[in-house]
Amino acid sequence: MGISEARKSYDAAAKRLLSYKEVLANILKYAVREFKDCSLQEIISCLNGTPEIGTVPVDDEFPPKMDASGLETVSESEGIRSFDIKFKVILPSNEEAELIINLESQNSYYPGYTLEKRGIYYLSRLISSQYNVEFTKSNFDKLKKVYSIWICTRAPESVANTITEYRFRPENLVGEVPDIPQKYDLMSLIMINLGSKDKNYSGLIRMLDILLNMYSETGKSRQALDILEKDYNILLRNVSGEVDTMCNLSQGIYDDGLAKGFEKGRAEGKAEGKAEGKAEGKAEGRAEGRAEGKAEGRVEGAIANSVKVVKNLLAKGFTLDEALAVADIDRETYEKNCSDE
Repeated sequence: MGISEARKSYDAAAKRLLSYKEVLANILKYAVREFKDCSLQEIISCLNGTPEIGTVPVDDEFPPKMDASGLETVSESEGIRSFDIKFKVILPSNEEAELIINLESQNSYYPGYTLEKRGIYYLSRLISSQYNVEFTKSNFDKLKKVYSIWICTRAPESVANTITEYRFRPENLVGEVPDIPQKYDLMSLIMINLGSKDKNYSGLIRMLDILLNMYSETGKSRQALDILEKDYNILLRNVSGEVDTMCNLSQGIYDDGLAKGFEKGRAEGKAEGKAEGKAEGKAEGRAEGRAEGKAEGRVEGAIANSVKVVKNLLAKGFTLDEALAVADIDRETYEKNCSDE
């Protein structure tokens, strides 16, 4: 299985794990205002029906395309064609009212466009698609509130380990109008950014990081299952096959990406390092002597090699700290030489 196929299978397994009611209950409790005061069991009892995974189209005009395994594919006009996970949940304060929730898992915070804008588009589609489904004609009061929750697993350090809600809020421009949220509070975008263990690493952020980054290293997945069960009431031992599949795929992607990134970086860095080291060695050799020039050329060539390794690993999705550790170079040296290029 190639790395692209492994990533598809990993994404599908991750979505299935995210769709378990115990996992959804934790997400709702810590990210959705309507459930913050509820227990996990109360939230689970509010979950209505079975989540739809990768089957609901985002765009009306383009039905989703599926491959033989049922995984979503990319259209010629626009990226992902279907919602990752879509489900309904009854409001704890009103059993006749429902929320419509969309849950998305995203690896990159910079996929070539602004992630928040895509989330707003998804919210708009969740609203507009209710016509002739949740309401007909001009019965707009029957609109159901929608949430689009985005989990970015490898966010940059500037936003890592944060949870942010974007929603409508009134601003009186002339005079004052009573604030009645029931009139307008119909859509919220929740951005959950993972990616760091040195700040805000607790609660929902810790749970999602553990759930989505269980590798097949000896004992690690077992330890993760213990934490999920003890701290978050998420029992996954009865679906150990699913967990093992995800762990094995995750480790395979990590190992393959690491190997390819390191080898490519090593080869390219070695070539550039030799060229730069040779040129600088010659220049300095004229002034200070051939021996000293060669020595410094080798050192700078090694640094250039390490910088190239880091860049290739970053392109593969590694965090800067992970890439620096693999390339065996400190942050100060990397940043100095990276900016010099």
